[in-house]
Amino acid sequence: MSYKIEELKLIEYEDYNQINLLDLSEEEKLIVDPIVPPTSGLRIQLFEELDEPDSYSLPNTKLLLYLRVAKAISMKYKELFDENNPKILIVSDSRPSSNYLVRICSQIFAYDGFDIYFQRNGDTNSLMSSPYASASVALYDDINLVLMVTASHNSFDWNGLKFYIQYPIPISGDLMKQISKIALSLKEIKLKKEFRITRIDAEQKNNEYIKSLLSRIIEIKALKGEKIVIWPYLGKARGIVNLYKELGADVTLIEESINPPNPIKVVKREKLIRTMESTGSKMAILLDADRDRLAFFLKEAGGYDLYIPNELFSAMHNLLAKEFNKSIINIRTIPSDYRGDHTSLLNIVTGVGYKHLGIILYFLVGVSVDKSKVDTGILYIEEGSGYRKISDPKPLKDRIINIIKEKGISLPHDFILVLWEESGGHTINVLTIEEDNGIYRFKSEFPLIADKYPVPALVILSELIARGFKISEAIDWTKKGINSTISASDKEKIKIMKNFEKNDNKEVQLGEHSYRISSFSDNTDMIDIFQLKRDKATLYFRPSGTGPDVRFYIFGDKETHEEEINEVMKIVKKKYS
Repeated sequence: MSYKIEELKLIEYEDYNQINLLDLSEEEKLIVDPIVPPTSGLRIQLFEELDEPDSYSLPNTKLLLYLRVAKAISMKYKELFDENNPKILIVSDSRPSSNYLVRICSQIFAYDGFDIYFQRNGDTNSLMSSPYASASVALYDDINLVLMVTASHNSFDWNGLKFYIQYPIPISGDLMKQISKIALSLKEIKLKKEFRITRIDAEQKNNEYIKSLLSRIIEIKALKGEKIVIWPYLGKARGIVNLYKELGADVTLIEESINPPNPIKVVKREKLIRTMESTGSKMAILLDADRDRLAFFLKEAGGYDLYIPNELFSAMHNLLAKEFNKSIINIRTIPSDYRGDHTSLLNIVTGVGYKHLGIILYFLVGVSVDKSKVDTGILYIEEGSGYRKISDPKPLKDRIINIIKEKGISLPHDFILVLWEESGGHTINVLTIEEDNGIYRFKSEFPLIADKYPVPALVILSELIARGFKISEAIDWTKKGINSTISASDKEKIKIMKNFEKNDNKEVQLGEHSYRISSFSDNTDMIDIFQLKRDKATLYFRPSGTGPDVRFYIFGDKETHEEEINEVMKIVKKKYS
């Protein structure tokens, strides 16, 4: 991809440049303040295609929308916290526009008095994965704001930003709305001309944390000398590659970029097989641009197979519970795979995205959660044959205490807390529960990362595979799960959800099958996910928070599940949009 950036119209002063902003169209306002907000941060299709193949331009109109949000984050942070020279870590993935956006965002924050920190790369960039960026706000006591320039698995003509204030949890609810409102109200943006950059090695700090965490879960011993192929799809995934090397693995890196950088949708089997055969490897790890979407390509008896997150994480949880006697508290998004539920002590389901999952972690360890996050949270705990909605920690803690008593678990005891979603996000922590004279204490000695942090899971999966455990034998394959999408603008997403709502709690015929319709809603009773259930299959659909789509999921018969999900998508698109 080659691109050019339209020159900004700057008014020059001695120490800074100023951009005067024009009024926004209604369409532009919806990009900054979308009807269906992203699961985290902002994503914009920044580039416009030119006549020449693979050539693009970045117009000021799109760039200034992006810079409005960066400026609004700066202003909101300074409104919330009275700090002299607050510190911000600004990092990015490797997509073509990221380095430019990191530099211009740095000018915005530098003008507002922030000390600017970059990841130490040995070059002019500040490259890091989204999970490592998010965790850094918890791993550094004096850095309370992190800005990650990324559009994750979207194609290279997109970019966006994720940001973290004090805690590694996606910004949502009232705070995100306030930032959007500030961004829309801006009349000018000022850019500092000269400023100092401090470089730190936050990647290595993350890797040290991961090794410490893993030591409490499973001994990493089989990875020593194990040949592993890593294909990042964009960039070099240096932090992850370095970690594997520190753990003794023999890593082969494939540096070919894939656009879009989405390992769930694009898999080059022939190249993977050639590379694995030539290196003698039985496993390859595929990663998206910001390292929170993943897949494994494994050599097993009978050939090579691709395993997606639903399959990988369910299998990993089953193996940890069955083979290593780990007590799993399973916190997953509603459309995630249920084939690991039976080996967990307790199953908790939430709305899609870590803005929901993270609330459960904070509930358990007693961290106060902003009311707007709880209000918009979709939070359910397993109860009997169904689920019970919760809006505070007490029912959750009571349920866990009852399980401890029912199963006769001696305290103190370590529980493996897993938070995960079907697209690849996974976070693991060790929750220790103690009891003193009838008082139960829930605590963790590790930093509380309430965002996607899948590298510990990558390492555990790699260790299990290296020890000879087979993913193909660790879950029930009579059921198979996939997801797909139909295209829909924000207005169409709302229309589909609203029109389908009349079916809630009813039996409805969709094509060949009749489904019992139910819904999952937040704590203001706003429906976010519909469930369609029959004896042999369960489907879900919801508006996407990362693109112009409605996402559909199915867990059904391995022979017919693709045909069934396609039929339901076609009917919903035709009848309800």
